[in-house]
Amino acid sequence: MTPFKTPYFWRVALGHFAFAAAALLFGASWWLLPLALVAACWLAWRRTISMEYLTLTAEAIAQGDFERRVAEQHTPGVKRLADAVNQMARTSARRVSSLTSDRNRLATIFAGMVEGVVDIDEKQNIIHINDAAVLLLGLKRESCLGKPVWQEIRNQKITLAIDDSIRHRSAIKARIDYPLLGEQLVIDIYVASLSDDQGESIGAVLVLHDVTELKHLERIRTDFVANASHELKTPITAIRGLAETMVGDPEADRSTLMKYMERIHAQSLRLSNLITDLMTISRLEADQAAAEFTRINMNDLVRREAKAAASSAEAKLHRLTLEPCPEIVEVHGDRQNLSQLCNNLIDNAIKYTPEGGLIVVKLRKEANEVVLIVEDNGIGISPQYQERVFERFYRVDKARSQSPGGTGLGLSIVRNIAERHGGSVAVASQLGRGTTFTFRMPLADPLVSPVPALSS
Repeated sequence: MTPFKTPYFWRVALGHFAFAAAALLFGASWWLLPLALVAACWLAWRRTISMEYLTLTAEAIAQGDFERRVAEQHTPGVKRLADAVNQMARTSARRVSSLTSDRNRLATIFAGMVEGVVDIDEKQNIIHINDAAVLLLGLKRESCLGKPVWQEIRNQKITLAIDDSIRHRSAIKARIDYPLLGEQLVIDIYVASLSDDQGESIGAVLVLHDVTELKHLERIRTDFVANASHELKTPITAIRGLAETMVGDPEADRSTLMKYMERIHAQSLRLSNLITDLMTISRLEADQAAAEFTRINMNDLVRREAKAAASSAEAKLHRLTLEPCPEIVEVHGDRQNLSQLCNNLIDNAIKYTPEGGLIVVKLRKEANEVVLIVEDNGIGISPQYQERVFERFYRVDKARSQSPGGTGLGLSIVRNIAERHGGSVAVASQLGRGTTFTFRMPLADPLVSPVPALSS
């Protein structure tokens, strides 16, 4: 803008000229009036230019350009204003930098939280949502921001909790079932109302915690306690009943007494095996088993366990075959635990394969892993039960709890041993056609010197 066209210029010029004219009038020097007019216009022009520059700089600062500064001024009355504008810019820059840093820090914390967090305004519109909440609720961040929470989160319990929290200025806790992609999640929700410095409501914050796995573990623990109590009670009740029969019939013949004693012995063995398996799985899950791993030749270990199981297989007229790996297969692990894993898999196949069945034990080397495969042509397992067979005390057929020596912990022990050795165990089965268990674990480091192999 041209200074001569601004009202400010003419106000200043007229002011200077009036002052000069009054001074000259009293001094009676009329010939100096033109000179006074020129001087007044020059002073007004200089001050107008300074004020225009100050105005442009202040507008730039107001729009966020905090690096903008006013050059040093020497015009009377303008220097102080210029210094004040520069100080305002520096102070604003520091405050905005601090606010930006705090905002970025909070945004990082907000995004990195495991719990889902949703920020809701007083009109119950979603204004912020972190990644955990987006995944947990099955939403899309871009489409849900600014939308009513009841429109995006189709769950009546959540919307009612938010409404009650904002209305009553309170915190609300609840547990809900939330369907997501065909899965039923269990979510703990916490809703807290938010207020500003004047105590006015500004919305609420919704915190979501997925406790589906925790709920599952609680169910497993409850089932374990119930199953363990039942499994322990069964042999104890049998032993007690047999003993009471013997005590109540002192005139029983020796053959009858021997029959009772054999049944008591069988039940005591069952009880002993159950307690041993409970102690084993407890030790494995607590990671209290021996920490000293050694180098093990898996061909020798599997051959020894197959040989030990041969008598049990022959008793049920099974044909037990072994297909060792043609190469040397060595792993780094706990010899006792791996022997028990192999024994449990073979024993499981023997127990649940009808008489005259076929059981094949294979050892393979694939890439950097050793693979132990135990196949049978037994009764098989339905697909819906295959994953659960590794749970403690779980049996597809509850009548199997009466099978001799079965504790329902064998496959759970197998899974724990596999995980402890950095491996995995899987099952594939067809009902009525047989079952295949596959155990995998990493091979030993070839750079480490091997130890002498076990003798067969």
